[in-house]
Amino acid sequence: MRKFKKYPNRRIYDLHLSKYVTLDAILNVVVEGQSIEVIDAESEKDLTQNILLQILADQERKNGTPLLTNIALEQLIRFTSSPFTRGLSQFLDQSLEFMAKQQEFFKEGMKATNLGNFNIFEETYKFWSGKQ
Repeated sequence: MRKFKKYPNRRIYDLHLSKYVTLDAILNVVVEGQSIEVIDAESEKDLTQNILLQILADQERKNGTPLLTNIALEQLIRFTSSPFTRGLSQFLDQSLEFMAKQQEFFKEGMKATNLGNFNIFEETYKFWSGKQ
């Protein structure tokens, strides 16, 4: 886990690299597959979710297409005040992890087809049909 400290001057310090970094640098760390932790330098409060939400909002703004639509955000807000919050949180984590694995599987498959190995289609069928 990559650790960062956020200072009152809004600067974020990467404890691994021993230097100040931008939100884009943290974005790159996350995209590379590393988990992060961001702690307030004064209060020691965990700011990780705040920073991740800020990065997500920045990315949505840059890309022009929101990942979380207004409807999705409204539903998430509704779930935060329900007894099912923990279950939904676990469901979302597992679903996103599954999607990430499928994306990686697809990328590897595309690499294999570029090398002339077309077995990826058979493997994909086996995976989705449960015939592994």
